[in-house]
Amino acid sequence: MGNTSRDTTTVLVVEDNVDAREVFAFTLRMHGYVTLEAGNGIEALQCLKETAVQLILTDFRMPEMDGLQMASAIKQTPEYVHIPMILLTATPLADKHAMLKEFEAVLLKPCSVDELLATVDRVAGFPAS
Repeated sequence: MGNTSRDTTTVLVVEDNVDAREVFAFTLRMHGYVTLEAGNGIEALQCLKETAVQLILTDFRMPEMDGLQMASAIKQTPEYVHIPMILLTATPLADKHAMLKEFEAVLLKPCSVDELLATVDRVAGFPAS
């Protein structure tokens, strides 16, 4: 991705559960990332219009626009197609490999802090710590 440190990497956390969203965002901030938050795909697309984002961490099931619909809209928008995305899901997916066409990684919730950070670091292009 070209960033040299976490503090220059903005992660958009998209999650309809406010508590979960705050935990993910707080965890990333405590480990040096800059975060933005959105409650669904529609809010996330609005955030992308307003702020440069280097990575998106998104829930799968959300009201109004879920993670797959949002990912599809992003992949069809030239300005955003380069932004890597990580899918969060509480339900194991039957076809995880099909999801990886849209997403660089899939995390099963609940995930540990170590698993979250390792995945975000890998997708953001940082070496394993």
